Amino acid sequence: MIKNYLKIAWRNIKKNKGFSLLNMFGLSLGITCFLLLAAYIFHESSYERFFPNADRLAYFSLTYKAPNSTEEVNSSVTPTALAPTLQAELPEIEQATRLFEYSKAGNVESKDETTKEKKLMYADPNFFNTLGYTFIEGDAKHALTEPNQIVLTKKLAEKYFPKQSALGKTLTIDKVNWKVSGVIQDLPTNTQINFTAILSNKDLARYKQPEWSSANDITIALLKNKDSFGAIQQKLDQITKAKFAEATKQGYQFSFSIEKLIDIHLHSKAAGSGNLVYIYILMALGAALIILTSINFTNLILAHAIERKKEIGVKKVLGAARKTIFLQFFLECSLMVLLSLSLGLLATFLLLPVFSSYMGSEMQLTVWTDPRFYAILFLFFIVLTLISGGWPAYSIASSKPMSIFKRKLAEKQSGISFSKVLVTFQFSISIFFIICTLFAGRQMQFIQSKNTGLDRTDMLVIDGQGWQDKERQLLKDKLMQLNSVQGVTASYDNPVNIQGGYSINEVEGQPADFEMNVTAIPIEKDFVSVFRIKTLAGDPLSDTDILRARDTASPEYSFVINTLAASAMGFTPQQAVGKKINLNGRKGSIKQVVASFNFASLHNEIKPIVLFPEYYYFGNIFIRLNPNTPIQDAIAQVKSVVKDIDAKNQFEYHFLNDDYSKLYLKDQQTTKVMQLFSIITIAIACMGLFALSAYAVQQRVKEIGIRKVLGASVFKIVKILSVDFMILVCSALLIAIPLGWYAMHRWMDNFAYHITLDWWVFIIAGSSALLVSFITISFQTVKAAVTNPIDSLRDE
Repeated sequence: MIKNYLKIAWRNIKKNKGFSLLNMFGLSLGITCFLLLAAYIFHESSYERFFPNADRLAYFSLTYKAPNSTEEVNSSVTPTALAPTLQAELPEIEQATRLFEYSKAGNVESKDETTKEKKLMYADPNFFNTLGYTFIEGDAKHALTEPNQIVLTKKLAEKYFPKQSALGKTLTIDKVNWKVSGVIQDLPTNTQINFTAILSNKDLARYKQPEWSSANDITIALLKNKDSFGAIQQKLDQITKAKFAEATKQGYQFSFSIEKLIDIHLHSKAAGSGNLVYIYILMALGAALIILTSINFTNLILAHAIERKKEIGVKKVLGAARKTIFLQFFLECSLMVLLSLSLGLLATFLLLPVFSSYMGSEMQLTVWTDPRFYAILFLFFIVLTLISGGWPAYSIASSKPMSIFKRKLAEKQSGISFSKVLVTFQFSISIFFIICTLFAGRQMQFIQSKNTGLDRTDMLVIDGQGWQDKERQLLKDKLMQLNSVQGVTASYDNPVNIQGGYSINEVEGQPADFEMNVTAIPIEKDFVSVFRIKTLAGDPLSDTDILRARDTASPEYSFVINTLAASAMGFTPQQAVGKKINLNGRKGSIKQVVASFNFASLHNEIKPIVLFPEYYYFGNIFIRLNPNTPIQDAIAQVKSVVKDIDAKNQFEYHFLNDDYSKLYLKDQQTTKVMQLFSIITIAIACMGLFALSAYAVQQRVKEIGIRKVLGASVFKIVKILSVDFMILVCSALLIAIPLGWYAMHRWMDNFAYHITLDWWVFIIAGSSALLVSFITISFQTVKAAVTNPIDSLRDE
């Protein structure tokens, strides 16, 4: 019997191709969107979980505050002494290890070419034993036990030693030979511990005498028990009190935090690169989409039941039992759900690479190998079939033959009301996401167009590492001779995301115990002028200032500070000029005060900063191009100059605006997803409204015919039929607007600088929803209004 029901169900699906395809397309679209969003959420929440002992791995961060600072500083790096202290004094810790960044990039020599490799890191000998990476060549135990050993990722090994074993080979980095002691599998995309090679820190000077006075190491530990995080935190607090007792008496505040390594991406203030708020937004979006499409599927089934009234009536008259009709429609719905689910899975598999590219995050469907995934899919199939198939099947099977032939096959009034509630819910969600999308898009535009206090336009960035002072000055002199170049400067860090943590003390005019936290960065003397940062007091740095700072016998620094730094020290810009200060042992005087500029993400407020001329190391060289010269011509001229000075230089470059945009990658990703799926939600909601309007029009065919016979115009009939649905959309507006305002108000709190929630954006969102819904309804209402009343009343 079931086989016959399935045959009939398949025959009916083929017979009503248009309806079946529309309904299955809508449901499979929702399933596809849900699975794509689920893949991204799974990817974001699976960081570091690939390690064999992921639940026992701990990450340590540092929080500190100077006596005269107003805010705490959360640091993802810790002192060199922390790891050995943890391993020696805490029995709960099996192993503790450290990572230290090699530099911004290393010059790798191979044949006649020099390649700059980024993401090189030093590590302790027990690094691979602690974390558990998979080795292709070599072994974890001996990979870093000797000086000048290096472990490569598979990709880097294939780059420098193609089609051969890399083990035992030599790699020359910055004139130093490193012996390859191992090759590991390439790192997955769901990790924050990013590196291309790990270098042994054996005999590295900074580790010969571990210190507590500076923080530059990433510290990770493997615990003996996954439940000992709380006990370790208590002992860590005691260690902190003991090690920083003297500093605490002077007013400093220090604290170390232990966090699960698997949690840092989304939960850590110090080290997290993800955003938990956006995960919640996407979870809500995915849930909304699957609910919307399920509602639509149900409404379309009910709407189509009207068109099959005679079939149902004849079957009932011929003696078909309620159970028989119920099973027929239920199996028909089940088959459509199964086909939609299959199409959704196939579409997800095909679209995931495209979606990954769109999101800028390389996702993989590793979850598809998990049996729980299929259990959830099966449960979803059962629930959706019961809801979308069971309710319509019961409604159809419960109808009486006489009411069917009198054109009264319909839900009871409560059923109609419930359908209207569902459509109102659909449009509430759709309008909510339209509001969120509009505000998020405006915030992203605001970020890109905001004047951050330094001019990023036409700023070409090349790697500054490896350039000696004379070569860099020669490069600057030659570049300044080009008409395509307007200025050249350099700095240690990227000026749109400066990370250097320093402290200022011995401030002239302040008590002897005055001390404050400050961000600081070494710069080349023309930094302020090339970046067009506004000067408020004092004079620019000169060649004399550079010579005094480089005096090895008694160096004296000239400092450039922003207005917030001057204010924190108790001075106006004019008063600050000439005042003597001490910056981490660098003594000198303030020479210039500039306007405060954003040197970090707009998620954070501007803070005090000090710029100082120190030519020891520059990570970036900045070249301001002439906007009147075609970009490609200017780049070609700069490349020619670079190659003349350093023939082996690969000339890798990018623009500073690209670095600025990367600060908001998660914001941009979430905004793009909201833009894409808000269009889909409104389309799905319109499908639901289309179904309900078709359903309602069918119920009022006789009424429409009588009204036309009595002289009602097409416009009047369209108005009568549309007003109820427009009331639903207006009700949805009243629900969505306050929800949208609240959600965007909370989202904007993530940014120190943001747009205002203007009222006209809500009007645009509401008007758009009303217009789209009216057009949707018009397809059915206009069709009904222009129908010949003879056709409507023929059966009466």
